[in-house]
Amino acid sequence: MKKIMIVGPVGSGKTTLARQLAKEHGLPFYELDNLIWNRLPEGDQRFTKKESTQKLKDILNKDTWIIEGTTTQSWIKPALMEAEIILLLLPAYHVRVTRIFTRFLKQLIHLEPSHYQPSLKLLLNLFAWNHHYEKKNLYELQKLIEQNSDKIKTIKNPQAFSELKITGV
Repeated sequence: MKKIMIVGPVGSGKTTLARQLAKEHGLPFYELDNLIWNRLPEGDQRFTKKESTQKLKDILNKDTWIIEGTTTQSWIKPALMEAEIILLLLPAYHVRVTRIFTRFLKQLIHLEPSHYQPSLKLLLNLFAWNHHYEKKNLYELQKLIEQNSDKIKTIKNPQAFSELKITGV
């Protein structure tokens, strides 16, 4: 597989898995957040939908890619359609909450790099986004990929991923 989409809620392990696959198979990986947010020293500024869509098109024009993110906005549909496989990471809710809090603390004390400034407001948003994913975003994702639902593989734990064979990578 040369075109992989990794989706799921905050704290599900998307970036970790994308980095692992990219390293193991020599594929470039992209974070949807970096197509949404212009990372500036003075703070993040949101790209327009048109800018985000163009950045995504530029990636999709490449022969190989791994794209990961949580967004279920309609502009990501071309990536979902072109992906050879869509990995939906859905570890247990308590696992995600623990990961969010642990990552936040590591970023706060500079043990882990961050694209954004850790703050209490952001932490609360991360918890809210995580909570709403299975109630809202998952439904939106299913609507976006309804014709290609056979491409989606749900992974609820690391063992399930190790059992999944991604061939041709």
